[in-house]
Amino acid sequence: MGKIIAAFAGVGKSYVGTKYSNVLDLESTYFKWLEDGVAKLTEEERKGKKDRVLNPMWPQNYIDEILKQKDNYDIILIQLSHKRLKNEQIFEYFDEHNIDYYVARPNLSGWKYIEQRLRDRGNTEEFIGQVKDNFKIFIKEFSKSKYKQIIIYDGEFSEDALLKEGFLC
Repeated sequence: MGKIIAAFAGVGKSYVGTKYSNVLDLESTYFKWLEDGVAKLTEEERKGKKDRVLNPMWPQNYIDEILKQKDNYDIILIQLSHKRLKNEQIFEYFDEHNIDYYVARPNLSGWKYIEQRLRDRGNTEEFIGQVKDNFKIFIKEFSKSKYKQIIIYDGEFSEDALLKEGFLC
């Protein structure tokens, strides 16, 4: 059974998902939004666009895929779940069904690293602004003891933290 790890934008989920065959970076974009008007954009360009159309099957379609993939991978990397992202139902579902999950989060001082990574990978200013607006709120929320936490220290990536914690070898 794979471990579910929800991680912040810009911490290196995609890199880990590409590098390790036992890890799946389950990008939520394809589950949350319909393709209308964004089909020609890259994955990173799509993030943060306000004119997208919400998939009526969201978030249950994403939850179903996470659960399906738990048998195929050791680690499933997913989007954070929070009411500001309009996806709080994901963690609520996990909590209600006693499904273990972890939150991989940077420190509050890590914003400068996250911001640079978002720019380097080609995210829009709109998306970077949204991540910045949520950053302190998310750090405060996901630092609570109710979450199993994996801390990504300043200058590190999720791979570093997952190696240190023994999730990857």
